[in-house]
Amino acid sequence: MSETSNWSYTNTATVKPYIGADEWGGSKYGELYEIACTWAAKSEQMRDSLGAEFVTRNQIYTEDHRPRYLDLIQLNGSTEWQEIRAVTGWDMSFFDEEPDFLLVT
Repeated sequence: MSETSNWSYTNTATVKPYIGADEWGGSKYGELYEIACTWAAKSEQMRDSLGAEFVTRNQIYTEDHRPRYLDLIQLNGSTEWQEIRAVTGWDMSFFDEEPDFLLVT
């Protein structure tokens, strides 16, 4: 773990990696693993032709490269599994470190 991650990613989350669909169209998942992370909840208003809707999602910051799109993630202290809908980079060049990752549910 990098020096920056060591002091900033003080929480944990459990990831259930998506490995494909079964013969009935259901999702299959691999072995659980834990990641060090920190997170923020974000709410925003979305509009379409029918009106407005509030959408809440979690943004999870981690150095771990293993979480992927469609994996399930459960934040420490939560009982709810959330699907990872996006994985993007998080620039850490200022600290002379490899990029970290932003996971969005």
